[in-house]
Amino acid sequence: MNNKEELLRLLKIAMQGEMDSITLYQNASDHSTDEEVKAFFNERRDEEKQHYSYLLKYYQQLSEGEELVDFKADFDALGERHPIISKEFVKRVGEDQYLFSAISTALLLEKNAIDHYRESAKQTKSDTLGEFFAFMEEWEKRHYDDLVDVQKEAERYYWDVNKFEPF
Repeated sequence: MNNKEELLRLLKIAMQGEMDSITLYQNASDHSTDEEVKAFFNERRDEEKQHYSYLLKYYQQLSEGEELVDFKADFDALGERHPIISKEFVKRVGEDQYLFSAISTALLLEKNAIDHYRESAKQTKSDTLGEFFAFMEEWEKRHYDDLVDVQKEAERYYWDVNKFEPF
């Protein structure tokens, strides 16, 4: 795909998804009084802000007809799993309906981002954007995997707090 308008549309969709994630993570952080939980959500928020910023730069460069710059080197390397995901962290998330729901919603947003970046990478003929979209897909997969682990482990505490008993 070489159509400038289509590339701009793909970037706008990605920016909207990142902004939704920023808002969700900020609200979850604001809701919690636990410093460890706040740190987790703030870190995710900050990563999504970084993603948004680079998407915006690509949008501006493309809009102005400039050559696209490869920003991947500016990102921290995808490292180990998030260090805050401990048993106590998961318990605190599972015992709080708002935070548990935030994790569920974040999973949907991350899945949408993965799908969008995957499809965008396939569609673009721009090597710079294609590689960036593929990189972003991997980054969002890491977020998704961390969140799945939190949700699976927190579910036990969620059901205990809500006094769920099977029939």
